Amino acid sequence: MGTALDPARGGLAERLGTRWRDRSPARVGSAIGLTGLVALTAVIVGIGLVLTKMLLSGSVGTWDDSVNRWFVGQRTATLDTLTALGSDMGSTLTIVAIAFLSSVVLAIKRHWREVEMIVVALTIEVSVFLLATLVVDRARPDVRRLDVSPPTSSYPSGHTAAAIVLYVSLAVVISSLTSSRLARALAWMLAVLLPISVGLSRLYRGMHHPTDVLASVLLAAGALTVAMLAARTSSAIMQARQPDRLAP
Repeated sequence: MGTALDPARGGLAERLGTRWRDRSPARVGSAIGLTGLVALTAVIVGIGLVLTKMLLSGSVGTWDDSVNRWFVGQRTATLDTLTALGSDMGSTLTIVAIAFLSSVVLAIKRHWREVEMIVVALTIEVSVFLLATLVVDRARPDVRRLDVSPPTSSYPSGHTAAAIVLYVSLAVVISSLTSSRLARALAWMLAVLLPISVGLSRLYRGMHHPTDVLASVLLAAGALTVAMLAARTSSAIMQARQPDRLAP
C-alpha cells in the first residue's frame, strides 16, 4: 500500500513525473512550489482585500468584534498561562527549530522527498504570509493584547498557518516512514490538537481576529497541497526513470 507521498496511479503527479522524467526532481519540485506560491498568494491577498475593503463594515466585522470581546471575557490567570504555551507552539523559534532538526534527521537518513515536503510547505507558507501582510493592512483587535504585537498586519495568522503546515507535514512524514499504528495515530492527534491550540490561543490573547485565523487555515491547506504535489512528482520522476518503467 502506498503512502501519502507516493504518486497515485494515473494522477497528476504521475503524469507530470512521466512527462518530466528527464529533468531534475529538485528543479521540478521548485517549479511546482513557485507556481503554487504565486497562485496561493493571489488567493490569500484577494480574500484579504475583499475582507478589509468590503466585508468588515458589515456583519462580518461585527462578528469578529463580538468573538474578540467574548474571549476577553473568558480570561483567567490559568488560561493566560496555558494560552502563552499554546501560542509558543506556533512561534517562529519553535517552528524553525522543529523544522530544522526534523529536516536534518531526515536528510541524514536520505529521506529526501520527506525533506522536500517540509521545506516546500513551510517556504510557501512563510512567503505567502509575508506578502499578504505587506499588501493587506489590517489592525489587530481593539482589545488588551497579552503579547507584544509584531510589526506585521493582523491578517492572516502566521502562528496558526505555520503550526498547521509543520505539524501536518510531520504527521504525513511519520505516516510515510512507519507502519506503527500507534505512531501514526499520535502524530495525527498532535497534528490536529496543536494547531487548534495555537489558533485559539492567538484569539484568546487578542492577537488576531477570527477571520484572520480562518484565512490562515486556507493558507496552510494550500501550502500543504502544493508541497505534497511537489514531493509526489519528485517520486514519480524517479519511478519513471527505473528500467522496468522505461522498457518497451
